[in-house]
Amino acid sequence: MVKKTRLTLLAATVGGIAVLGAAHELARLRDLQAYNAALATSHYAEAAAHAGLHGVFAAAYAAHVAGDFQQARQLYSRLERSAPPPLRATTHYNIGNTYLEQAAAIDREAEADRAVPLVELAKASYREALRLDDTLWDARYNLERALELSPDVGERKLMELEGQRRNVRSFNATDPEGALP
Repeated sequence: MVKKTRLTLLAATVGGIAVLGAAHELARLRDLQAYNAALATSHYAEAAAHAGLHGVFAAAYAAHVAGDFQQARQLYSRLERSAPPPLRATTHYNIGNTYLEQAAAIDREAEADRAVPLVELAKASYREALRLDDTLWDARYNLERALELSPDVGERKLMELEGQRRNVRSFNATDPEGALP
C-alpha cells in the first residue's frame, strides 16, 4: 500500500513537472510567434520587447531605421562579443550600414573631414562581418561601395609628380590674408 502511494505521488510529481514544462515551452512559442510577426510587419520596436539577444538586435535595428545611428551603434555594441557568430556577423554588417548611411547624408565635398572617417569605419565593420561569415554578399557589396567612396591606400592610382610615381593625398591650404611667411 505504501509502495502504491509512493508510485502515485511520484507519477503525479512527474506529470506536474511535465505540465509546467509544456506550459513554459508554449509561452516561449507564443513569444517567438509575436516576435516573428512583429518582424514580418516591420514593427521593430515591438520586436525589441522580446527578451534576449534578438530583442536587443531588434531594438538596435529600430533605432537604425529611425535614423538614430548613435543609439543603434550603442545597442549593436552589446551584441559584438556576446552574440553567436551568425548574429555577430549581421551585427557588424548593420554597424557598417549605420556608418555608411550617416556618411551618405553628409556633403562629401564640403565636409570630407566628417565623411571619410565614417566610410573608413563602415569598411572596417564590413570586413569584420565578412571575417565572421564570408557568405554575407550584402556586406561584400556594401564594402565595394565604401571602397568606391574612399579607396584603400594600396588601391589608389599612382600619380606622376616630378618624374616620380606615388600615391598622393594632399590638401592645399591658402592664406587669404597673406599673413603666412
